Amino acid sequence: MRTFKTARRLSACLLVLAAILSLQSCTKDNDSSSDQVILLSFGPTGAMHGDTLRFIGKNLNQVTSIQFTGATVDKTAFTQQTAELIKVVVPESTERGFVTLKTAQGDIVTKTILNLEVLVTISGMPAQARPGDNITITGEYLNWVTNIRFAKDKWVDSVDFVSAGLNELVVKVPMDAESGPLVFYYGGSGKGPLEIETPASLELALPAITSFGPNPAVREQNLTITGTDLDLVKGILFKGKTTADTVFESRSATELVIRIPAEANKGKISLVAHSLITIESAESLRFEGDLADLPPLAYAFYIDKLENGWQNWGWGSTVDFENTDNVRDGAAAAKLDYTGQWSGLNFANGSVATGAFTELSFSIYGTAGTNGKKITVKPKEGSGHEIVIEEGKWVDFVLTKAQIGNPATVTELLFQNQDWTGLVYVDHVGFR
Repeated sequence: MRTFKTARRLSACLLVLAAILSLQSCTKDNDSSSDQVILLSFGPTGAMHGDTLRFIGKNLNQVTSIQFTGATVDKTAFTQQTAELIKVVVPESTERGFVTLKTAQGDIVTKTILNLEVLVTISGMPAQARPGDNITITGEYLNWVTNIRFAKDKWVDSVDFVSAGLNELVVKVPMDAESGPLVFYYGGSGKGPLEIETPASLELALPAITSFGPNPAVREQNLTITGTDLDLVKGILFKGKTTADTVFESRSATELVIRIPAEANKGKISLVAHSLITIESAESLRFEGDLADLPPLAYAFYIDKLENGWQNWGWGSTVDFENTDNVRDGAAAAKLDYTGQWSGLNFANGSVATGAFTELSFSIYGTAGTNGKKITVKPKEGSGHEIVIEEGKWVDFVLTKAQIGNPATVTELLFQNQDWTGLVYVDHVGFR
């Protein structure tokens, strides 16, 4: 009885084993007969344009073409194709990106990005251009450029290029770019961005003034400016204002018309480019009804700057001796901010004999809040004379030597405010 049971168990085991072997045999047959195209790997890493890439897999003989980013290679151009291996030369126009194997069954896309070793070169670019113009750069592998940096950190990304090919790249010059070399950034081989700087600078046009009129002009009336590249002007800066006026009555490359602001003062006008570079006129803008030009001084403490070795030994005040915001005559005036009461601008560290002169002359402009305020003018060797400020206008003061105590020599000349604070402009201080 035990023998029968043992034999029956052995028979059942043999049947199970036979079924397993039969199933394995079917599986192998199915695998060997499958026509599914499978990509296992491709490389090598760090390949260059013109190198041979290898694609390893199964049933690769069914691949009809390989599509790179920027190029497609038909199977007729493969250097080798078997069921397990495809060899293909990397086209020159290939860019960084995924690779697609084309088959009748559908596309097979690589799971990793193909990156190449590239060396971008620049062989040519214009020497000059205008902001806003398109410029053409020639070289090699320019389709790998990701960014261009103009001078003063003005960037253009590849998505904003006009066009980019293997040997030619077209880009629009930013309106706020400045003259200088260009820096091209590009990727490749997974090492991060690389860069190349042009040895020569790109010189960008700036607007220029030929003439303007009428001169003298009338505030809140039109001023016509003629010149070159005036369509590149962002604004006009008038003396007396800290910001440029950007609204034009009309504008072309050779003529610009703008309404003169009420706050404008006598002085040179400046064109402001989009790069914020300023171009100053050679001639000063004058206004009808303005004071006449000052007669020359025989001896100067200050004309546009400290003269004859004089220094400021004042206190409780700040002075900008080369300020151009508000000028009575010439190129600059002293911007004097009395920050403390009974403070002073004090011309010192000099000496002048007064025998050849008859009067002390200077001009003062009072800003808002200074009307009627008083300043004492006093040479160290003489006596003080009180003058009264008028707000919103230049006043020319002429003091006789008797009014300042008839000093034979002056070694210091003080302008002291009387118990007030505020801002005034001082110009053309000296003897006649």
